[in-house]
Amino acid sequence: MLERGQWIAENPSSPVAGFHLSSLYSPHGWASWGDIAVQHSQVYRDPVRLKVWTNTKLGEVWEESAEQLDSEGLMERREVFGEFLPNGVVVLTAGVDVHPDRLEIEIVGWGRDEESWSIRHVVISGDPSGPALWQDLDRLLATPFPHARQIDDLPIFATAIDTGGANTMSAYAFCRERQDRRIWGIKGIGGMGKPLWPQRASRNNKGRIPLFVIGVDAAKESIYARLRITKPGPGYCHFPQDRDAEWFRQLTAEKIRTRYIRGRPIREWHKKDGDRNEALDCRVYAVAALHGLMNMGFRLNAEAEWQEKIPLKEKIEATAQSALPAPVPQRQASSEKPEIQKPQWLAGRRTGWLERNR
Repeated sequence: MLERGQWIAENPSSPVAGFHLSSLYSPHGWASWGDIAVQHSQVYRDPVRLKVWTNTKLGEVWEESAEQLDSEGLMERREVFGEFLPNGVVVLTAGVDVHPDRLEIEIVGWGRDEESWSIRHVVISGDPSGPALWQDLDRLLATPFPHARQIDDLPIFATAIDTGGANTMSAYAFCRERQDRRIWGIKGIGGMGKPLWPQRASRNNKGRIPLFVIGVDAAKESIYARLRITKPGPGYCHFPQDRDAEWFRQLTAEKIRTRYIRGRPIREWHKKDGDRNEALDCRVYAVAALHGLMNMGFRLNAEAEWQEKIPLKEKIEATAQSALPAPVPQRQASSEKPEIQKPQWLAGRRTGWLERNR
């Protein structure tokens, strides 16, 4: 069939020849139809990964949905997690939004194919210009969480703190002293096409810290696409029973709109005056922290495969969540952990705090 194919010019008078060809036309051995179909079966439920497949395999433009998300519908999906982290959680990240009178933090658990669980949403009230509020944040970020599997309590592996808001210099100082714990200072930048996480940090700031400039539009696009997934699995977002209606309204406060500048369409994120979006901002920063880990070489699915070999603890009765992690449960003295090889991303890497808490 490929041998009998021929190119047909749709605009033969054009002085420049341009070609549009999907991977379905690749000679056998480059990308077979079977391989392409298998790849589709792995991503079709996750809009973010399906977008990449559509762009690269079909060579087609992905059409984004601009519909407003239903916060009440998301609220109806709440679950009771229990006193342990859900067994699908592989890694924890945190996003911190800084305000003149408080810090807002979301701790997110990530599993295979970026399935996520909102573990905690914490508000620490106080003055960011003083030390007390940051000391409370430090204690929270150093708190490990007991896991449903027979592994050590899971720490927060990475944190992204917005330094572009209130008390920038205090945020710089906090991050500067905690680089070994992967507590990173970030600054959000809008605009389509900006990468979610940069290849390298910038030091062009008053604090002279490694500052990561993140593409907030890319993060929001990813978050909204996954909020529309309705079945647990790749990309699905789980929420605990203690989230209230206001939190879901903040998570869905923005939507894409198109405006024209000199005849060119510009897509941008917009919220109504008076609406709050702190929950969305915290999730953006938690997503950014995950991508920061990936930029270091962390492989989420490889870590998931490693953890899935570890047996679950005894089945426990689900309990409601509290504002902070539940006490570490007593382990039975006879319990033994199987010999599990460390995941590849840790091999030969000096990981400091993370490796000591593994």
